Amino acid sequence: MRFDLIIVTPRGQAFSGAVERVVLPGSEGDFGVLPSHERFLTPLRIGAVEIRTGSETLWAAIADGFAEVTGEAVTVLVESCELAHEIDTAQAEHARERAEEGLAALNRDEDAERYAQYEAALEHARIRVKVSERSTH
Repeated sequence: MRFDLIIVTPRGQAFSGAVERVVLPGSEGDFGVLPSHERFLTPLRIGAVEIRTGSETLWAAIADGFAEVTGEAVTVLVESCELAHEIDTAQAEHARERAEEGLAALNRDEDAERYAQYEAALEHARIRVKVSERSTH
């Protein structure tokens, strides 16, 4: 049994297809969705998405957003989504290094907003590196 998974970003649809299972990074922890799941709406955090389409498992890195689960479909609205094979690992590593350098140069108490931005950038870069390593290309 399958259900529809649609992942949408401001740039358009990042993924659409029938899946057997998806694991998403919820704001309170990762959660899995199977066909006929109970309806709910939840915020998502930066993290990795595991998509099972049957014999294949796909991975994606997402930024913050929301997921709506209806039982017949899961709709994910996020700031960004990259499937593992789309991620340039070297570029993701470079982004991680830049974020680490930016954090090291800031004082958390004096510039809390910029510090939080660098922390989010670092987490996103780490997830992108981790997901890119799962690519089969």
